[in-house]
Amino acid sequence: MTYGPLALREGITAPHRSTPTGGGSDRTLLLECRLEQLRGALDEARAEADQARARLAEAAAREAGETRRLSLLQDEVARAREEVAALHRRLEHSEALRAKLQGHLFESEPRDDAQELVRLRREVAAARERIASSEQTASQLRARLDELVASRETLLTRVVEWQRAVRDGDTEAVDLAEFIGSLRRAVLDLERDNALGERREAALRAQLEAMPAVTPQRPAADDLVAALAAAKSPQDQVALLLRLGRRSGGGDDAFHAVRPLAAAEDPSVRAAAYQALGQLLERDPVRLAPHIRSGIADANPHVRRRAVLAAAAARGLALRPLLEPLSGDPDPQVRRIVHRILRAIPQDPQRTEAGLVQRAS
Repeated sequence: MTYGPLALREGITAPHRSTPTGGGSDRTLLLECRLEQLRGALDEARAEADQARARLAEAAAREAGETRRLSLLQDEVARAREEVAALHRRLEHSEALRAKLQGHLFESEPRDDAQELVRLRREVAAARERIASSEQTASQLRARLDELVASRETLLTRVVEWQRAVRDGDTEAVDLAEFIGSLRRAVLDLERDNALGERREAALRAQLEAMPAVTPQRPAADDLVAALAAAKSPQDQVALLLRLGRRSGGGDDAFHAVRPLAAAEDPSVRAAAYQALGQLLERDPVRLAPHIRSGIADANPHVRRRAVLAAAAARGLALRPLLEPLSGDPDPQVRRIVHRILRAIPQDPQRTEAGLVQRAS
């Protein structure tokens, strides 16, 4: 019995050519092994393709970086070419001027030549002076720029440290930052008020000098007292109060002129008044104590800080009973100043006024 190709394709074989038992499973196993090999090869090909893509991306990034650097170099070359062209133009202009001046000197009369030469020498000397002053100014500006860069780095470092302390939960860092900010604002206000006061004092001195000679000239403290009595704006009053406080020899007239301003509506005027009272009465603690009590009871924290510092600067004043109630003050700066002053009292009984004020600030 014979079988055709169709029968062979359909799986019909001759009896004498039949495969032994288990031959189909071995072939299936071989096919599965081959399939696994092909799958492994496919995975390796995919991994190699991914690596090739990564290398391609890196190459593209490097190419982009090289392109950027090339563009920067091209920009620098263009700027250099522009500078060279500008230098060539200036050189040509200088050569033309030199030729013109030489021709003018050769063609003009001797007197005109001498005058022109003197004028040119003066211009050259003036230009050299300007160049020297410009170089000196440039060197000063460079030094100032270096100082500013160094101070900027220092400030950035300190800001980073302060931010780290704030993140760590250090409440003293927050209070210290607020206190430093308030001190800087107070220093700027004092500098501005001082400048305004000096200008107003110069104007008052000019007015006094313009007065008739028969008018007796009053002492400087009396002038400040009169100016304080006539001042209306808070800025003028603050400037005059600070200057009057620095003149410790004002006497009772200065005290009577300053005392009403401790109840002024503007807090800056009140703070300056308490500072002036502390300076005027620093050697009279009996008269100063009631004013210090009024100042530390003020609703404005800036006024309270000035009153505390005025008490610390006074001589013979019992600080502990005055300042202990302020240990729980709502303002952190006031609390910090009071705590430092109170800590300094038992440690240094023979303290000086300047030492206490320095510790407090």
